[in-house]
Amino acid sequence: MVRKTISIDENLFLQLKEEGVLDHFKSFSDLVSTSLKQTIESIKKENYQKQIEKMANDPLVIEDIAQIQDDFKYADGEADAF
Repeated sequence: MVRKTISIDENLFLQLKEEGVLDHFKSFSDLVSTSLKQTIESIKKENYQKQIEKMANDPLVIEDIAQIQDDFKYADGEADAF
C-alpha cells in the first residue's frame, strides 16, 4: 500500500459527513480507494468508447469488415435454409 496525503475542500468533506457517505466505508482511505477505482473504470470505458468510435471511421477497419461479410455471405445463407 502507498501512503499519500490528500487535501480536499472543507465543504466537500462536510457534505460527505452530512450525507452519511463516510458511514458506508471502513475508513476515509477506503472511500478514497473505492472512488479512485470507480474513476479508473469510468475512464477506461470512456477510452474504450473513443477507440471504438475511431475504429468505426477507419477505412482499413471498414474494408476488413466488408471483406469478412463477403467471405461469410454463403455460410449465412446456409443458416437460412434450415
